[in-house]
Amino acid sequence: MTPAETFAVLDAAAWRWKREHQRDAWLAWHTAMLARTKKMPSLKRLLGGGETKVLEGEELERRRAEKQAFQEAFDVEVINAAMQKGKRGR
Repeated sequence: MTPAETFAVLDAAAWRWKREHQRDAWLAWHTAMLARTKKMPSLKRLLGGGETKVLEGEELERRRAEKQAFQEAFDVEVINAAMQKGKRGR
């Protein structure tokens, strides 16, 4: 592994650790708060989400253009082939 690859792996591990810590803190806080509630909220309300927004007009066209630009910028077949080559090389 090159030094650049080593630093990339370390950066990814640090990011993953930070995200895991944030997730665990969120879970601990919500568990403590739910233990204090007198009436438990419904699961639907607790999970959030809500209704899916149907896109129309300019917003729909903008999102379609973004998707097309992304697909053109990142050739999925080339990326997949490179990933498969990397797996076989290890």
